[in-house]
Amino acid sequence: MAEYKCKYCGEKFAKPLDLARHVRMKHKRATKRAKKAAEAVTSTEQVNKTIEAIGILRGLQVSPNLSAEEKKLLGDVTKTFEGLVPK
Repeated sequence: MAEYKCKYCGEKFAKPLDLARHVRMKHKRATKRAKKAAEAVTSTEQVNKTIEAIGILRGLQVSPNLSAEEKKLLGDVTKTFEGLVPK
């Protein structure tokens, strides 16, 4: 009698259909869930970095050593970054 072995965990099955069901349920769906969770963390980190950049730009904008043109440019960049942050 042939045995079918899972390439992920080594579990053995008598029928190929049982092996296929096992792989779908235990390994493939778990991989998709992990990817979705990683994407959510990445987007949260990106929002945090964008907010931090906005704070830095606003801090630079009040610097006394900048000309009016430079302050205007920093203001424009800050507005652009603020547009990237989801409300």
